[in-house]
Amino acid sequence: MAKKYYRLLLGIGLAAQLQAADISGTKQQALNAQPSAADLQRTIAAAVSQFEQRSRRDWAYRIDRYENEEGDISSSIELFDPAKAADNQWQLLSINGRQPDNKQQRKFAAAKQQQVKKAGQQNFSVRLSELIQLESLQLTFENPQYLQASFQVYLSQLGEDVSKKLQGSLRFNKAQYYIDSIEISNTADFSPLFSANISEFNLTLRFTKIDNAILPLQQQMRMKGTFAFFTQIDEVSTDTFSDYRYVAKQTLTVVP
Repeated sequence: MAKKYYRLLLGIGLAAQLQAADISGTKQQALNAQPSAADLQRTIAAAVSQFEQRSRRDWAYRIDRYENEEGDISSSIELFDPAKAADNQWQLLSINGRQPDNKQQRKFAAAKQQQVKKAGQQNFSVRLSELIQLESLQLTFENPQYLQASFQVYLSQLGEDVSKKLQGSLRFNKAQYYIDSIEISNTADFSPLFSANISEFNLTLRFTKIDNAILPLQQQMRMKGTFAFFTQIDEVSTDTFSDYRYVAKQTLTVVP
C-alpha cells in the first residue's frame, strides 16, 4: 500500500540514475580550507552541473531490492543490460529468495515495459539542480577528504508547503570531486497525498565513481505514518546497485 508514496518520493533517485554523468578532472576547482558561502555554492553548483551534463545509460548492472512494508518482507534480484534487445534488457534472477516461475517472469517483463513507456514523461523525476536549493547551502563539517552541507529541499511534485517540511544534507568528496551521498528527512509531519500523513521520512542516496562516471550505489528509504487515519504506513526499502559493466553507447531509457 505504501509503495505508491515510495515511488513518488523516490523519483529523486530515478532522476539521479538517469542523469549520472562524466565529471572531468580538468574542470575541478580548488576548495578553500574554509570555503565561504559563495565558494560553497559555486563548488556544489559546479558538481551538480557536471553531474547533469550528459546521461550515462550504457551501463549494465545488478539491483538487489529489499522491502519491509508493515512486516511484509519482499526481495528480488534484477539484471539490466542495455546491449540486449529492448524487450530482453531486464532479467529477474530471483524473487523472495527463489527462482521466478514463468508467470512471475512475464509479470516482471510487462511491468518493466510499462515503466519504460512512462519514463519519457518524467512524471516523478527530479533534477539535483532543482532539488538542492543552492542559496540555502550551509557548511556543517569539513576535513581534508570531505565536506558536508545542509540545504533546503524543493520537490515540485510535492509542492512548496511539503517541501518546506523537508531538509537535505549532502557529502562532497573533495579528492574525487563529486557528491557521494544525499540525505533527505522531514522536520515535521507532511501529507504527500490526500488522506496520508507521514510522520517520519528519511531518504538516502549514495553514489559511486567508476571510470569518471557517477553511478547509483544505494537508495534507502524509511517512512512511517498513517493512511486514511486508520491504516499504518511503516516501510523500509533498500535498492543496492552492483556489478557495473560498461557497454556500447546506445540511446536507451533506463528504468530502476
